This record gives sequence, structure tokens and C-alpha cells, in this order.
Amino acid sequence: MLKRREKIIKSRAQWRSQNQIKKIKIVMTVILTALLLSVAAGGLLAWSQMRDFFEQKAQNTSLQASGSASSDVDSLPVYDDSLNLMLVNLSHPLESGYKAELTDYDGYRVDQRILPALKKMMAQAESDGCPLTLSGGYVDSDEQNRLYEAETQRLMQKEHLSRVRAESQAQNTVGKGGCNENQTGLAATFSAEGKKGSDFAATKQYHWLSENSVYFGFILRYPGDKESLTGMGSQPDHYRYVGTENAVKMREYSMCLEEYVAYLAQQPQY
Repeated sequence: MLKRREKIIKSRAQWRSQNQIKKIKIVMTVILTALLLSVAAGGLLAWSQMRDFFEQKAQNTSLQASGSASSDVDSLPVYDDSLNLMLVNLSHPLESGYKAELTDYDGYRVDQRILPALKKMMAQAESDGCPLTLSGGYVDSDEQNRLYEAETQRLMQKEHLSRVRAESQAQNTVGKGGCNENQTGLAATFSAEGKKGSDFAATKQYHWLSENSVYFGFILRYPGDKESLTGMGSQPDHYRYVGTENAVKMREYSMCLEEYVAYLAQQPQY
């Protein structure tokens, strides 16, 4: 009888001991879980703060790189997007009634509404040691057609292309009258150090424009990686005025004009 009682007592003691161990394990698990969650939360907070820091640093670096360019934004005129975002390409011909408000500048004609921004941008570039030479502006429809036909003939004679292929290629590099934004007066072509066309991409002026043109409302109109969207080959010397706010957003979104206009059309209208 005594042995049986001792056995029962021992069994109860062992059960209590095992129960306490289980409770301890549960408490330890809760503590460990809470500790891990705390560490994870702390890490997430630290990562968020570091991300904000580096994003702000990148933004500040971008603003500093622009020199005093961004300080000129407030003094530039602001136009309606019906002008700024006028889309002209083979699929969107220029409206027949459109007339550019032309003025002469530096040997070329441009729409007078972009002149304040164009002047300030060229002045800032020169101040930063990257003087720009204006090498193209407004081209009327008849002259554009002459350029288009001349390029077509060159391709037929020099490259031995059929007329259909030559016209298609000429449209990709020159463009027909009425289907090319040169008729808007909102575009400007630059050269520097005797380099123009594709060679312009090798100049410091091109790199300056890549950093600063948006602060004056100008974008690189025909980037090399957007040919399927613009319908035009890469033209590193060709810039288009779209307004400062639009230009900054387009660079932020990595969009060409075709993409940006389509993007805005999809936004809710309030």
C-alpha cells in the first residue's frame, strides 16, 4: 500500500513538473515571438527612415545638379495643357486651323510663347559652361514635305530602297508635313562643339540638358528607347516644350509625350 501511495505521489509530482515545463515553454515562446516582432518592427522602421533619407538625398542632389535652374521656374509663364501637350505625329496630324505665334530668335523661328523658357535655358547652360547653339526651330508644312521628299529620294538612290520602304524610313527620321511637330513652333533643335544630330549625344551640352531641361519645361522628344511609341528614331538634339510641371513629371515617370498624354487621359476627371 505504501509503495502504491508513493507511486501516485510521484506521478502527481511528475505531472505537475511536466505541466510547469509546458507553461515555461509557452511563456518563453510568447516572449521570443514578441522579441522577434519587436526586432522586425525596429528593422522596418529603420529601413523606412533610411529609405526616406536616401530618397531625400537623391532629390536634393538632383536639385543641386540643376544649379540655379529650378529657381527660374516660378518666373516662367504658364500655359494651358491644350498647348503644352499638343501631340503631333503620324497618327495625330496637326489640326488644320492651328497657327503658331512665331517670332525670330537666334536665326530661327519659334513660337513666342516658349521664348522666355528657351532664353533662360540657353542662358543658364552658358553660365554653367555648356553653351548651346540653336540649330532648328519652326518648319512650315511645305518645307517639311520638301525635306521628307529629299530624304526619300536619298534613300532610294543611296540605299537602293524601294519608294515604299524609303518613305517609311524617311517618316521615321524626318516626317511628313502636318505630321511633324516642327510645325507647332514648340520644338527646338540644338548643336554644340560642331556636333549635331546623333553626334550631339557625345557632348557635355547633351548631358546638361538631360539634367536640367525639364526645369525650363523642355523634354527630349524622341528618346532612343521610345521609338515604337513616338514613331521616330532617336534624336538627342531635338527638344520639345511641354511646360515645367509636365516635364518634371514625365521624367519622374520615364514617359515620352505619347505615353504621358495617354496616361493623363486615363485619370479620373474631377
